Amino acid sequence: MDAIIGIRVLRRGFVLLALLLAPPAAHGEAGIARFPLPATGLALDRPIRSGRFFDVVGRRSAVFGYEGHGLEAWVYPLKLVDEMQLSFRLRDYPVEIEGTSVLASISVRPEATVFTYSHAAFTVRQIVFAPVDEPGIVMLLDVRTTLPMTVIGALRPRLRPMWPAGLMTPNAGWDDKVRAYWITEESGKFAGLVGSPGARDVSIMPYQEEPRDLPIRFLIDVAPDEARHSYVPIVIAGSVTGRDAARDTYARLLASAPALYEKNVAHYKRLLGETLSVSTPDPRLDESFAWAKVGIDKGVATNPMLGTGLLAGFRSSGDSERPGFAWFFGRDALWTALALDSYGDYDSARSALAFLRTYQRADGKVPHEISQSAGLIPWFTDYTYPWNSADATPLYVIVQADRFRATGDRAFLDESWDSIVKAWRFTAATDTDGNGLVENTKFGHGWVEGGALYPPHEEIYQQGVWMEACRGLAEMAGARGDKALADEARSAAERTRAAVEKTYWLGDGTLYGYATQLPRDKPAEAEPGPERARRQKRLDALASRRFFDEDTVLPAVPMWWGWLDAERAQMEVDHLGGGDLATDWGQRLLSNRSELYDPLSYHYGSVWPLFTGWASMAAYRYGRPQVGYQALMANALLRSASALGYVTELLSGDFQSAFGRSSHHQVWSEAMVVTPVVRGLLGLLVEDGGRTLRFAPQLPADWDRVSVSRVPVAGGSVDVTLVRGGGRLSITVIRAARAGGPAAAAGAPLKLILSPAFPLDTKVRMVTAGRLQVTRVGDVQQAEVTLDATGPRTEVAFVYDEGTDVFLDHEPAAPGAESRGLRVLRARAEGQALRLLLDGRGGETYTLSVRTPRGLGAVAGIGARRRGRDWELQIPFAGEGYVRREVVVPLR
Repeated sequence: MDAIIGIRVLRRGFVLLALLLAPPAAHGEAGIARFPLPATGLALDRPIRSGRFFDVVGRRSAVFGYEGHGLEAWVYPLKLVDEMQLSFRLRDYPVEIEGTSVLASISVRPEATVFTYSHAAFTVRQIVFAPVDEPGIVMLLDVRTTLPMTVIGALRPRLRPMWPAGLMTPNAGWDDKVRAYWITEESGKFAGLVGSPGARDVSIMPYQEEPRDLPIRFLIDVAPDEARHSYVPIVIAGSVTGRDAARDTYARLLASAPALYEKNVAHYKRLLGETLSVSTPDPRLDESFAWAKVGIDKGVATNPMLGTGLLAGFRSSGDSERPGFAWFFGRDALWTALALDSYGDYDSARSALAFLRTYQRADGKVPHEISQSAGLIPWFTDYTYPWNSADATPLYVIVQADRFRATGDRAFLDESWDSIVKAWRFTAATDTDGNGLVENTKFGHGWVEGGALYPPHEEIYQQGVWMEACRGLAEMAGARGDKALADEARSAAERTRAAVEKTYWLGDGTLYGYATQLPRDKPAEAEPGPERARRQKRLDALASRRFFDEDTVLPAVPMWWGWLDAERAQMEVDHLGGGDLATDWGQRLLSNRSELYDPLSYHYGSVWPLFTGWASMAAYRYGRPQVGYQALMANALLRSASALGYVTELLSGDFQSAFGRSSHHQVWSEAMVVTPVVRGLLGLLVEDGGRTLRFAPQLPADWDRVSVSRVPVAGGSVDVTLVRGGGRLSITVIRAARAGGPAAAAGAPLKLILSPAFPLDTKVRMVTAGRLQVTRVGDVQQAEVTLDATGPRTEVAFVYDEGTDVFLDHEPAAPGAESRGLRVLRARAEGQALRLLLDGRGGETYTLSVRTPRGLGAVAGIGARRRGRDWELQIPFAGEGYVRREVVVPLR
């Protein structure tokens, strides 16, 4: 007969516990027969670094924790267990061996994470995976031991819903038949199960005993011979529909563990092998790109009460019920969806849009955030959080247009049309004074949502997303034959463009300012932190001003889509790429020369990979590949800086160190590796419903090749390869039919717009197909040819006299390091000179490589030497902090 003894968990979190020895499990009950563990081929391995975050994430469940510490497990929207750890007892060893003391290494893979415990008498590999579509977690213990062993699991039962909902008091009890702990509450609606077929309880106390705050512990006996033939499973399952559903899931996970593991591998193999991928001369960038796709895909979540959408990011919840930002955010999902479109996961982008459309307000406003517990509480009516921001609404229009531009999915456009128009009209109506600038006051924050510069009245960030929303609506309205609406949207964009140039371009003629503000009754109060008196003095001075003339990263947002004046934008890029805003690990929101700068502030000094992506895209848009590539690589090299394989949310503005409150796997941070690679570095865009492919790469000077596989176009996909050298650059496009579809060669022609960038002193002499047009954009020439590809293979060659360009080696900043890297802002060969605009740290001498068919002349104080096919310049900087220097190097 089953012996289920319930224990009551008090609201303070105390649990009725004791250490009671139960009869050992019968031999053979503890294991799952060993099965092959296939792999995606993508893996990152290293020794344990205590305190580094890790996560294991599926669509419906997740594990969060820190290396060398306990983990927490979630089945959305419930946290089921906390502080879960392993320890080991060996026969004839009198002392229990704590798992944390012998934890040696971690291996992170898309399909699973493996922890290895190493001891002289045993090795245990703990294989943790979240089945892609199951509400549960599976752990497989691969035990190799010379002595009989007892595995001891310890955990605290929680059964807490995600912030801000609450539940009745949880109960925990042992089910001897299932050999698992039930975690339940009085209504019977919410339930969890944690156990193993060979487990025995040593914790549940009789009901009459006093509560004690101790973890639940269970034992699993493992014999050396049996361990060679089986894995020891530990399974966690949960449900918001009752015990029966939780029991069914638990049984299914145990019975189907091999198939579920194989399904995980198959899922990520499809993601990596069937969506766009890149191959470059830098394998670190290729690997970061692949991991970024995985990191984004992990953000797709299915909540049993809300549906499927995109989460924002992950961190352990600790004593709270807020696991980072593992709930649904409007703007996070929409910035991320641009990356989904970039590598061709249009289904996930559609899910993100459909999810937000479902919860759009009647007046057209798109939600800012939706907690995973929103199905348990009156979230949309009794809380302010859903409607705090104004930017999600125009971003929704942008992403609808972006996806339609790439796919031509008219059915989804028609299905969403009323929603799109309502969103656009909501934002249009926020220009209450008719000055052409949409407003944040009374409608929600733009980017800055708190602190010293809050609230802005008309933020330049908001103008950027609004103008692009207008462009997108005009395109979609045109496709639907609504000329009047298309004209209205274009007119609105141009009105805002003129107002932006008039309002935000500062009098010193070097940069765009941050925002207008309404009159204040009293100055804003500086937040606690370093040099608070200095920051308060600046706020006092700003209180009477109508405009915040701060140097921020935010102009990069309208620049992403090319909305700012071309000449002025060149000067703005000098700010975006300079040492005041850019660090070796990414982009500050606010210049560190500002009197408001605070390196520990969420908004006023911290580095966000999101901002870094904005800056990279802005620089590439305006023909400044040095700045674009420096920002791109800053993001790409973060993949192992915090959570192994993933990019964090924010870091200090002064040191390469993530904030403790950072979501260490932030989904839009992953997106800002993908989008700058595809749309910035490669200039790759799919347009006209997949019938036009634009390829406008701006490659580093030392790259002689790049290839892009599986670019989705109408009827199938294409592979694009660029090879250059010896005065010839060739681009080859090979078409492949979609599986089960007609041959690509028999379909409609694919329009190709090929426009590689060349240094300014390059003479492009001819092209082997189409008509050649050469234009200057920033520091590069774009040599463009347009043609229709009708066959399976198209090759275009550009013949040219080689020019002059520079390049740097990019290395990740060491943990805790200050920013010291050289910032190449401008590099242009004009006439008989190479003109450089550089930012460097005083006291440093930097090596800058130059690729040129000509020799370099002498410059006082600068060393120049030939090294192989290239030249190297040794450039010293004097002064304090970052110093700007113009260098003119004669070309022979």
